[in-house]
Amino acid sequence: MRILTLNANLKDAGTYYRCFYFSRELARHGHDVTMITVSRASRFRPRTYFTRDRINEQAAPAGDGPWVRMIEGPRWGYKLLPGWGYGPLDIWLRLREILTGDYDLIYGFEYQPNVSWPVYLTRPLKHYRFYSDWCDWHAGGCNVLRGWKLAHKVDGFFEEHIRLIADKVTTSVSLLRQRAVRIGVPEHRIAFVAQGCDSDYITPVDIQSVRKQLNFPLEVPIVGMGIEIYWRESLEVFQQIRQQIPAALLLIIGHKQAGLREYAERLGLGTSVIETGWVSDVEYPLYLSIPDVLFLVMKPDLSDLGRWPGILCDYLAAGRPTVVTDVGESAAFIKQHQAGLTVSSLEELADQIVHLLKDTEARRFYGAQARQAVITGLDWRVLGEVINQVVVG
Repeated sequence: MRILTLNANLKDAGTYYRCFYFSRELARHGHDVTMITVSRASRFRPRTYFTRDRINEQAAPAGDGPWVRMIEGPRWGYKLLPGWGYGPLDIWLRLREILTGDYDLIYGFEYQPNVSWPVYLTRPLKHYRFYSDWCDWHAGGCNVLRGWKLAHKVDGFFEEHIRLIADKVTTSVSLLRQRAVRIGVPEHRIAFVAQGCDSDYITPVDIQSVRKQLNFPLEVPIVGMGIEIYWRESLEVFQQIRQQIPAALLLIIGHKQAGLREYAERLGLGTSVIETGWVSDVEYPLYLSIPDVLFLVMKPDLSDLGRWPGILCDYLAAGRPTVVTDVGESAAFIKQHQAGLTVSSLEELADQIVHLLKDTEARRFYGAQARQAVITGLDWRVLGEVINQVVVG
């Protein structure tokens, strides 16, 4: 089949990874797959290349695949209105690709204008099946949209209506499946595909060797996290950890967050918080291997109950012990596979991290369990069989 996947995000952000790995697994199963995302680097011109992983780009396929033809749409206007995905050049590029590409299937990842508008405008003109992937409840809670009430109503309409016109809807958590049924999507048109991880890309690295390589102290306890929406709560958790282990450091992997450094200073954490800033795809797995323990704060609201954080899959794939608040299906997966520790409060989160920092054998056990759980249950090649059945079934 000729398949076009549409991602609403910038390259290397958010749902981009879910869309890319769906695309790659479909290519692995013999389909001819093109993926469109939004360029980080180019404002006015598209970029086209072929890729088979997160790192390499080639002008044409060379060697073993699976190869995905990647098109990066122009970034200009991406945040023209509240939310994202409004780039007019990007939307026109997608419209043209659908109209001229003779695709059998269009697979939209989320619902923003650069995903939904090309589908709405071309579906009456072209004969293709349309599938929609729903992996976050945006209008349910996580979108701010500058506080505009009208923008929230429009956002909610687009998020839900695109599922109603889809031939199939895939969801990453049961809450979104329930929501799809409530708004009128027939149950037989809904399929579950968990959030996955590339266990070939993220692999466990010896903690001493990677700390030497990246100039981190060898014997100091280090706690790690990716940049997440609850970074203030995460800093407060680390403050509690420091009260019990004063030498501990916090490594924050990802974009530097405005206000984070000031809040860390206010909490008295000073130089104990290390921000990497944006790291390359080559370096990212190495930074995940630096901490003794990784952790993630989630809250029992629609935003977190309606998602499976991809970053949590990365934590588990790195083979590091992980502690998360007991929210949603990702936490249930961790409990089921003993792939880490789940807690009911931020105070317990700090205590369990301290426990792991003091217990070498417990860290080894949960790290090994985490890695095994990913390989057997969350590796994209395992999920690829499910993805292909969704498409051909």
